Amino acid sequence: MRTLPPTLPPSRVPISGSRPLALHERPHAIGLLIAGFTLVRLVLAAIVPLLPQEAYYWSWSRHLDWSYFDHPPLATYSIAATAAVFGQTVFGIKLASVLWSLGWNLVWVRLVFDMFGDRRLAFWSLAALNLTGVYAMTSLAPTPDAPLVFAWSAAIWAVWKATQTGLARWWLAAGAFIGLSWLAKYSGVLLLPIVLLYMLTSPRQRHWLARPQPWLAALLALLVFAPVLWWNSQHDWVSLAFQSSRRVEGMTGFKPRYFAMMVGTQFLLLTPYVFVIVAAALWRGGRGWRGLDDRARLLWLAGALPIAFFTLVSLRSIVKINWLAPAYFPLVILGVHHLLQQADGMRRLVRGLIGSLVLLLAAGAVLLIPNLPIAGDLNTWSGWREAAGRVAKVEQQVRAEGGEAFVFAPNYKISSLIRFYLPGQPRTYAQDIYGEKALQFDYFPLQSDLEGQTGILVLSDQDQGDLDLARLKPYFDRCGLADTIQAEALGRHTRRVEIYRCTNYRGHPPRKAGGRLPVPD
Repeated sequence: MRTLPPTLPPSRVPISGSRPLALHERPHAIGLLIAGFTLVRLVLAAIVPLLPQEAYYWSWSRHLDWSYFDHPPLATYSIAATAAVFGQTVFGIKLASVLWSLGWNLVWVRLVFDMFGDRRLAFWSLAALNLTGVYAMTSLAPTPDAPLVFAWSAAIWAVWKATQTGLARWWLAAGAFIGLSWLAKYSGVLLLPIVLLYMLTSPRQRHWLARPQPWLAALLALLVFAPVLWWNSQHDWVSLAFQSSRRVEGMTGFKPRYFAMMVGTQFLLLTPYVFVIVAAALWRGGRGWRGLDDRARLLWLAGALPIAFFTLVSLRSIVKINWLAPAYFPLVILGVHHLLQQADGMRRLVRGLIGSLVLLLAAGAVLLIPNLPIAGDLNTWSGWREAAGRVAKVEQQVRAEGGEAFVFAPNYKISSLIRFYLPGQPRTYAQDIYGEKALQFDYFPLQSDLEGQTGILVLSDQDQGDLDLARLKPYFDRCGLADTIQAEALGRHTRRVEIYRCTNYRGHPPRKAGGRLPVPD
């Protein structure tokens, strides 16, 4: 796959006065494109409901720490910052990802201009990237993937600038961005082999292996990552083990159905048209590896290596839908660049992106329909505000009777959603209440020892939302049904939530390993 020389910006290309300007030729077209996508995301952040996983990450921001059990802390810090300014609201939470998405769009523009000097490529690759489901989802979901995509993109850009200019400051920038990617998500470690392979396989860049700048950049990345190492050292390295050795232990047996699941979900998340662009870029780069110039080599490696890694993982374990998000932007840029060199490439690109837009609009409509009855219990967001209101009433009854109460659920998702919608957003608990592992809930500080209080249990007919009440016998005197919420839409059942009063809690079971944060005074 030989790339063509950089295309002149349209401002230097003679344009006939009789021909109307193309979209990418119009003044401020790229800036208006980014502003338009950002404005749409700001509106959606105000009206799209909070999802369970998002509520879980928000709950971390209520207990700031150096790091967390599931992931490093960068996403949580950004949620804490935007929520501090705009309130503990859905908009305040989702705004964090909208800002990260603005950042990565600006980096993508700079990357394309520095590599190709092509305004048309910058405009249409941005349009293609922003019309994928994976980046639309990541731009609204306050998860670790949003800062990871920004840091990953910025790291690739900084490495390109460093190897082209020879300036040490760009290597330091690359090290800082790589470290930032590790603060976002552990999969940022894949940037190291990407950069190493780029230097090894490019004759023009191989000399950097004998120079100190890349190694100083790696040291700087480690220093940026130091808070996560500190937290792990204080908690028996549980987070690093959870995301490495424990996952490897679960990869038993050859399971090709997981690979099929990964391909199917990525086909939909990228949208079918962009999926084909990515697959074609991946194939052309692999087939024409020897002919790649440095810019195509770096971009291809930045996409191909994580795809290869997670493809191997998918043969033995489930690959979650968001794990491949950093891999796509370099391959989309390469794919759009190739298309724009074809005689009818622009026409095919525009038609394909219109199809992607239609799919995104349909997916967005699903989120905006309250209590939509979706097959397979895929509606995870409806009904929780009403459920939290009922929980608050039960809690008021307990307090009116002279008692104290706390709220818990059989999984972290329900617990986090109920906490968000409860008045005052008080601390809630998960399965740690009855001695089972509860991810980050095992490391939140206890508000008190809870002994003797009434536990308000919230159950749901969703997956992992049920609990055999016999499991609670060692911890409470009795559990009785206090309220039931039955939600319906379009004549179909959507959700059933049951609220139980469990009397006289006998005390929080001690954590067997890893320690628990002390109860605050």
